[in-house]
Amino acid sequence: MLAVASLPVSIVAREVYAGSIPKARKRIGKRDPDDVELLALALRFKVPLWSNDNDFEGCGVEMITTAELLKRLGLESKG
Repeated sequence: MLAVASLPVSIVAREVYAGSIPKARKRIGKRDPDDVELLALALRFKVPLWSNDNDFEGCGVEMITTAELLKRLGLESKG
């Protein structure tokens, strides 16, 4: 968990990704309007999403589950 806690985290002003909100709303707004901002952020920066929420499937960004993240960090559970 220390490795996860040490991941770099940045606060991004809404203005930075606001231009991606219409595209995100079109892709996920009907399924889950609460996910629009997060998808817009991922679209703006062209980065994967770390989520276990299946609503993001097929939205045009790579989705990484917690299990996959732990595996990539070499921290997956052994049992």
